[in-house]
Amino acid sequence: MKKKLFFLLLIVVSSLQCQEKLEREYRIKSTEAPNKALDFIDKLNLPKKVKWYVEASNEGKTFEAKSCFENHLFSVEFSEKGILIDVEMKTSFSKIEVSIKEKITKTFKDRFDKYRIKKTQFQYRGLQKELTKLFVKYYNNTIEVDVFYEIVVKGKKAKNYELYEFLFNAKGDLVKSLKFAIPNSDNLQF
Repeated sequence: MKKKLFFLLLIVVSSLQCQEKLEREYRIKSTEAPNKALDFIDKLNLPKKVKWYVEASNEGKTFEAKSCFENHLFSVEFSEKGILIDVEMKTSFSKIEVSIKEKITKTFKDRFDKYRIKKTQFQYRGLQKELTKLFVKYYNNTIEVDVFYEIVVKGKKAKNYELYEFLFNAKGDLVKSLKFAIPNSDNLQF
């Protein structure tokens, strides 16, 4: 029994180890996005212009529609086939519930000598009809989605600063962490 528990713990810990994230995002015309994704965004009747992007990473290729709704910057992410993956809304770290914020802060303090939060987003995953409710001007809080917090942090370990992306669940438990890989380049970067 103890051996099984040890191996299970080893698997969980190794899956939480920081992997590298290589990502490239570039703007596209709306006509280059999948039709299903275009249909979903069109049905929302958003008042502001929607900009389309492709995000190519080591996890694959996705399409993102970005806009502003009710003074919140948001992005809606789709698979290559136009299947809705999630909705992300930019927020500030201070708007996260205090107990969850304390748990997340402890994670950062345990990992880094120093850190700075660069970006915080609420990430919503669930059924398309539930995620659509996020774009109704005054929806009541009866929305059945999974809530996550995606936080980009510049952290210092052993005299080196690096950029990381963390994903926490609704309870503030760490789900995934990725270190941004520095892209290879033959050109000098200034």
